[in-house]
Amino acid sequence: MKLIGIHRDPLYSPAQHGENDRMILELTADRLRRRGCRVELIQERQVGRVEIEHEVVFSMCQGPDAVNALVALEERGRLVVNSPLAARRCFRAEMLRVLGPHWNGVAPAMMVPTDPGARPDPALIRTGPCWVKRGDVHATEPGDVVRVESSGELVAALDGMHGRGVGQALVQRHVEGTVVKFYGVLGNGFFRFYCERDRKVAPVAFWSARPLVERLVREVGLLVYGGDAVLTDQGQVAVIDINDWPSFACFREEAADAIAEAIYLRAAEHLGGRLSRRLVVGGFPDRSHG
Repeated sequence: MKLIGIHRDPLYSPAQHGENDRMILELTADRLRRRGCRVELIQERQVGRVEIEHEVVFSMCQGPDAVNALVALEERGRLVVNSPLAARRCFRAEMLRVLGPHWNGVAPAMMVPTDPGARPDPALIRTGPCWVKRGDVHATEPGDVVRVESSGELVAALDGMHGRGVGQALVQRHVEGTVVKFYGVLGNGFFRFYCERDRKVAPVAFWSARPLVERLVREVGLLVYGGDAVLTDQGQVAVIDINDWPSFACFREEAADAIAEAIYLRAAEHLGGRLSRRLVVGGFPDRSHG
């Protein structure tokens, strides 16, 4: 089996995330090679500039140009994991459109134009502390995600984004509680999480959130995913972000096994069952019970 993997552009992997993203992609490629696959890796900036002849692509791309090029590739019958359409739905404006502003289990949010002449009255937007997040792509620099406590701070945050050419912002209500970062791979039992403030703490109560998280992830269309949620003192969960293929930095080795397994099985199915499913399953750890 021949596959090609695509690194995420450093623009979408600021600070330490760049190295972590590189490592999880390369580890996944290594695991696939152990299964006898021939794997090539390229950079996101090469997408659309070089011919991709491989039937199976695994991608961490987040830039709109690369995502659009991969959509065209998928439309021509190639398998791309994660699907570029799902990666596009992780852009906040698209995610709000897909999931709806008041989807059960998602922190309430709305899209707001950053142009002062087009945005609504801040008093109509803010009903307490909230978060202002750029609406197109994930955060790439300071000011892309800002907590605001007043209408004046809200205006300043929107003005700042407008000045940097960001046309829309997601304004999301702040939910009080413990922020939990979660990571998973659909279909093979891999699901991990920890408290943002302390990576050594994994609140047992968050296990009950797995069906909600996986329902949302399926709605977006992801296979490899991560995200953030708030666990309130009452045990309620509000998802605040869903991400396509995070770095899995705290679980890198076991995540690479799970991701490679998922890609291999999808590839075997895509290629018409020419590969032995029994050999695939037998070569990876059993995670059927989580």
